[in-house]
Amino acid sequence: MKWKNCAGLAAVLWLSVSHARGQGSLVVDQASGTLEESVVNAYRMPENQLAQSFTPSFNAVGFVQLRSLLTFPQGNTVTVAVNLRQGAYDGPIISSTDPLVIIGFVGVGTFYFPGNIPVTAGQMYFFEPVLRSPDSVDVGFKDPSSYLGGNLWGNGVISQTGDLWFREGTVVPEPATFALVGLGLGVICLRRHISHRS
Repeated sequence: MKWKNCAGLAAVLWLSVSHARGQGSLVVDQASGTLEESVVNAYRMPENQLAQSFTPSFNAVGFVQLRSLLTFPQGNTVTVAVNLRQGAYDGPIISSTDPLVIIGFVGVGTFYFPGNIPVTAGQMYFFEPVLRSPDSVDVGFKDPSSYLGGNLWGNGVISQTGDLWFREGTVVPEPATFALVGLGLGVICLRRHISHRS
């Protein structure tokens, strides 16, 4: 009887491990800048419609980071999301990130897609920050930029030298703490069963 209880507990804990996930770690694929560098230039939205092209080397996109997200009037709250577009700055939307609420100054904002969205490595895609609330927000850009995998588009016009400061890539799920504890309890239970049989 003890083994049946232990087996049931182990099965429940295994399901917990496979379904309970933490936020996960970010694996950067493409970036126009590093976290250490400062960005002092910005475009204000909604006055500017912005889109940044990029050429992923991964087969999925799970997040996009933008920098210098400063609200106007200063201290106000704005909501921003990012559209992932295919083929052109105004091409079809493949997916959109969850909205991020920004209060005052964020620095680096991380926008998460609902999952790792499949893309074709080596093809051009665009991400487009979209303001979903009143007031304004500044999005940082670099000019000049050394990023060779794409270009910044502002109000439908391509920039010859600048890019939005961005980092994009995938999210690798990590097991939640409670799931790891559960797995450990399942292993202990299984070991006890094996030792009792021998």
